[in-house]
Amino acid sequence: MDVVIGYDINEYYAQISYAGPGEEPETLDFPAFKEEGNIETALCKRQGVNQWYCGKEAVKKGVAGEGTLIEHLWKMFGEQETVVMEKKEYRVAELCNLFLGRTLTWAMGRLEEIYKEPVLVRALIFTSELWTDAMREQAEVLTAGLPVSPERITFQGHEDSLYAFLVQQPERLRGYETGVYDLTGETLVSYRIEMNHKTRPVVTTVEKQYVPGLVKKKHYASIMEHDQALAQLDLQLKAYTEEFTKGRIVTGMYLIGDGFRGDWYKESLKVLCRNRKVYAGNNMFGKGACYSAAEKVWPSEISSKFLFLGKDMLRYNVGISMMNRGSEEYYPLLDAGTNWYDAKAEVTFMMEDAASVELLITPISGTGAYTETLHLEPLPERRFRSYRMKLTAQMQSDVSLFVCVTDEGFGELFEKIPLGMTYDLILGGNK
Repeated sequence: MDVVIGYDINEYYAQISYAGPGEEPETLDFPAFKEEGNIETALCKRQGVNQWYCGKEAVKKGVAGEGTLIEHLWKMFGEQETVVMEKKEYRVAELCNLFLGRTLTWAMGRLEEIYKEPVLVRALIFTSELWTDAMREQAEVLTAGLPVSPERITFQGHEDSLYAFLVQQPERLRGYETGVYDLTGETLVSYRIEMNHKTRPVVTTVEKQYVPGLVKKKHYASIMEHDQALAQLDLQLKAYTEEFTKGRIVTGMYLIGDGFRGDWYKESLKVLCRNRKVYAGNNMFGKGACYSAAEKVWPSEISSKFLFLGKDMLRYNVGISMMNRGSEEYYPLLDAGTNWYDAKAEVTFMMEDAASVELLITPISGTGAYTETLHLEPLPERRFRSYRMKLTAQMQSDVSLFVCVTDEGFGELFEKIPLGMTYDLILGGNK
């Protein structure tokens, strides 16, 4: 059975969603481990031995004093490289890898129970609100030895997952603007999703904002403090929502995270529900990542109808012109609309001479296209069309492009010259 997985992870818990061909994403629970959808991001090392516990069991063992407990594992990964337990230093990335491996093994077993046959994960996407460049650099450590091969694994932020979730909803729910309030942590994070239905494809943007003044603590000192704090928070959230929706056509609001459990925000709901639908839940990100994974494996018409311009999205198409059977053709290398950290390409081609290579750079707007000429270092003279070259291109940021051109030789006639010509380009620079 072929499936795709969306794996959402944050400071407090992880959620694993899945889907088969043509299926809507569902979030896994794990009855055998007493994990009901949310797996606490915690590990516990048993004292004196190399035995590890995961999730709720880790918290239970740690609280009972049977081992060293590490909670908020993903937050720790974003803040420090190592942690010391029982006088031994451990890399946090490797501990996260242990957590991911353990929970994905649970997932594989649970999926086989559900489908009653072996499963093959065609694509796995990890999504997180916290996903920095420093964390991306350790992606190989995170994915090493997982029960899903690394080439099937990608990462994306919560903005990407929100987009993927919303574009898959019924058309009546895809208005000009949608709001999302996330109270997974103690501080509110808001997202404003705008869809420009006047463009083809429909250009979608996501604006993210931390709201430091809106804080719902996980624990309060007393019932009185709890009730007073939430009454005040309700009024603050109401005022923020009035400002968030003022003068705008916000057709839907989503409230996600454990912070919205209960009925403490009654006054806020009066504004939230004003001429719009309001939805509550806590698995929007994992399901969105699952939708993204499904689009990679089983593309739908959504891919051509919508275009997401996130902060990590490449906003330029990069390609080269080639002769193919006597006709000049455009060969794409990097596509606008993909995450810049996933944007890389490699192509081998023949050249009539070895003087230069021209890259065609086209902004996503389609205007202001230009050519970037890569002047090559001199190579030994060869007969006409005997230069076989390899070009690799990889984005280093949303505008910084690294290119390497190497000579591949020409069979037994000309040996490969071990010379790599590298270029650092800024897309759109001075254009």
